[in-house]
Amino acid sequence: MTLSLLLALSPATVTEIPKNFLLTERDARRVLDPHEADEQGYEISDKLTEPLELNPCRHRHAVDRDRVAARTITHWTSGPSSSSEQLVIYNSPRSAHSALTRLRAEVKRCARKGEPSAPQLKLQWRTSKAKAGDEAMGMGYQTWQDGSVNVTMTGIAARRGRALMIYTTDEGIYDPGRLTKNARKMAAKVCKLPGVC
Repeated sequence: MTLSLLLALSPATVTEIPKNFLLTERDARRVLDPHEADEQGYEISDKLTEPLELNPCRHRHAVDRDRVAARTITHWTSGPSSSSEQLVIYNSPRSAHSALTRLRAEVKRCARKGEPSAPQLKLQWRTSKAKAGDEAMGMGYQTWQDGSVNVTMTGIAARRGRALMIYTTDEGIYDPGRLTKNARKMAAKVCKLPGVC
């Protein structure tokens, strides 16, 4: 069989994420006027080496394997507050499942990993049940200083086929349920990409 025939018979698979595919992407690509730019901003990265936005062990680069495409959008406001949306496509559902399993294990392993530059802060990661895609979990952390909660970060990680999607926010109390709608919406949307589901 010739290579061209093999390629024609192989199922199509995604190798890049289309522009404006993520839920927050149109807003992130909009040019802000100077006043808005002082109050909020976005960063978009398509680097395969970006760590997962839920990162209990504080990896500087991706430690999961077999990524074929990724997009990470982070948003900050002068509140101050921040949120993020991340989509990572793997070469197989098994690799995506392994990435989520690793993330779950890292919450246990690094649940109380402190901040060396701020030893007075106490940090605690946690997980909770969530329903989105083929499998999902809520996770996040709280930091305490002098017995009071300082920062709370809430996130949800969901897998659908070969895709892992993550949503985070540091506004409000720990409540992954409020991010479930976005995770479910993206879990349905990724199935429009060739070979993901």
